[in-house]
Amino acid sequence: MSIEYLTINEIKALLGETDKPRDRTIITLFLNTGVFLNELVNIKIDSIDWESRMLAIHGNRQREIPLNNQAYEALAKWSKNRIDNHTSSLFITNKGIVKNLSARTVEHIIKKYSERAGIKKRVNAQILRNTFAVRLFSEETSKEKAAAILGISDYESISRYAQAAKRPPTVNIVPEDLAKLDTRPFYVRFISKLFPTIPRIAKPINEIKGPITPSPEETVFGREGVIEDIRSNLKKNQSVLLFGPIGIGKTHLLKHTAKLLGANTLYISTPAPLKSMLAQICSKLNPEYEKEIKTRASVREIIDYILRSYSDQSLILIIDNLNNIKSSEIEPFVMLLEKFTILGAVEDTIPRLKQVWWKFKQIEIKPLSEEASKELVKYLTQNLAISDYEMLETKVLTISNHLPLAIVDMIHQVSHRPVVNRDVIREVYHEAGIHYRDWTSGIVVLWGMAIISRFVALGTHSFEGYILAGFGTSVLVTVRYFVFKMR
Repeated sequence: MSIEYLTINEIKALLGETDKPRDRTIITLFLNTGVFLNELVNIKIDSIDWESRMLAIHGNRQREIPLNNQAYEALAKWSKNRIDNHTSSLFITNKGIVKNLSARTVEHIIKKYSERAGIKKRVNAQILRNTFAVRLFSEETSKEKAAAILGISDYESISRYAQAAKRPPTVNIVPEDLAKLDTRPFYVRFISKLFPTIPRIAKPINEIKGPITPSPEETVFGREGVIEDIRSNLKKNQSVLLFGPIGIGKTHLLKHTAKLLGANTLYISTPAPLKSMLAQICSKLNPEYEKEIKTRASVREIIDYILRSYSDQSLILIIDNLNNIKSSEIEPFVMLLEKFTILGAVEDTIPRLKQVWWKFKQIEIKPLSEEASKELVKYLTQNLAISDYEMLETKVLTISNHLPLAIVDMIHQVSHRPVVNRDVIREVYHEAGIHYRDWTSGIVVLWGMAIISRFVALGTHSFEGYILAGFGTSVLVTVRYFVFKMR
């Protein structure tokens, strides 16, 4: 039985009509490695050893196939276009929900481009594999090497391919064995050797559904030095106050520290109302405290009970939003500070509570470093299909000003999308990236100068100066209006 395969002109026509990187890579692999259809659809992102340029085939015909330069370049270019997604398959769908490519779809792709190229034969995956085998046997390649590359062992198949090659074929497989099968023009091969395409290593995707949330109990990014400083001070029974703007990660640090320190901590989200906070402390010290204290006890009576009940000096209070303390509550809170080691957090150390702040070792929380911000973005996007990760990363880091909460919010903006493409990335926005400058003083000064100029122009009978000053005043009024509107 004769073997049907493509001629060189048909190969060039087929590749010439294949314009999409994924489809071109599929056809190029068939023509340069001779893999079976089921082997191609089962190729994984880790099946390629980019350094040694080898393609690992698993299954009944397990083997390693060297990648010639044409196959390597096609794979490298596809690696740059492939969207990171939940499946580890190398070839995936590029529309709708991302999933691994089926054998039927691959056959449809081959048929589509062969018809577009005007090839009259009924081209399919087997014919492309036959084309590779015949061309391989037509070169100075031993039967053993050819059979090892093709994954066949029966004598009949080997003989049929050798006969189809119309040349008697003349076991370590090397890339040189496939180099002559490169169908590209000489200058293209020469340039690709000088400037090879650098592949993009595919980002592994986990199977978690829904957006990733950085749990303070599990992970923290770029705060190792701060955490060590906190723990060092707490060990010395020195109360610590974290301060920094909204979104800087203070709450995350408090919860993370609570997890690190274990059972001897009590996390309180806010000190207001004060009685509610005191009740939480009482419950921690004695779950049955309500039996020992009257129902409508005053704040002072509850604090007295706490001070009597607490003796081992081991409990650390971790209190967020300390700005919520009222002026009338300063004295009872200071009493707690005298007894407990407290780790707290505020946006800013407002002057009215300076009597409280004096008791703390203050640590300013600054924005994340560039490296830590990138780590956080990578962590949050680990289950997202992203067409241009570098573009998303750059956009997020630029707008967020390296504030952790802003980074989390922006990634969550796109987390519901099946594929985060460039259009979606362009829509990403956050207020953290907006900086307002107060030009009010400058505008008022310029306005005053314009008015003075008008009076000077009137006094000197300068008609041109009067018009110019009036025009300047109008401009300043317009600018003032839009500045206030924007703010």
